Amino acid sequence: MEILKKTAESITKHSLEVISRIDPQKVKLMIETIMNSQSVFIVGSGRSELIGKAFAMRLMHLGFRVHVVGDVTTPAITSKDCLVAISGSGETKTVTIAAETSKEVGAKVMAITTNPESTLGESLDVLVKMDSKSKIPWKHPTSHNLKGNYDDMTPMGTLFEDTTHLFLDGLIAEFMARMGQKETDLRRRHATLE
Repeated sequence: MEILKKTAESITKHSLEVISRIDPQKVKLMIETIMNSQSVFIVGSGRSELIGKAFAMRLMHLGFRVHVVGDVTTPAITSKDCLVAISGSGETKTVTIAAETSKEVGAKVMAITTNPESTLGESLDVLVKMDSKSKIPWKHPTSHNLKGNYDDMTPMGTLFEDTTHLFLDGLIAEFMARMGQKETDLRRRHATLE
């Protein structure tokens, strides 16, 4: 239990520090882009995809038309839509290809990544930099993404993914406030086939 508590405390402290350093102008642009889009598409891979799906679910609860890239019911993206891409490294092939394809059709492309100089960083309208450890340092110990002292209790992309999750949950609260929605409004759109 001691390791669990220490790790949870460490992750939470790290996440709050990283979120406090995010450029507020980028957050504002992200909110405006999502609100002005006909549909919101979310893409990620592995655990980043799971974080993206959680965000997609909450956007749906708020009344947005939202799709997760790769689902069998996901339609074509258009110039009236936006893509939110989540990749710690910014080099995940499925994510970079989705960003490039979205850009080609004229959709707005936003990303959450630790690495602005990545392939993903080349195709963006809005970049939210998560100043956090991703899985890249695990592959390449000299990577610029490895900052601070991290231990084996937060392996690979854990800090990026947990920080991104908290950031996106906070973003949902921002949407709720701007849209004047309460939890009761979200409950009306909650799945009834469970």
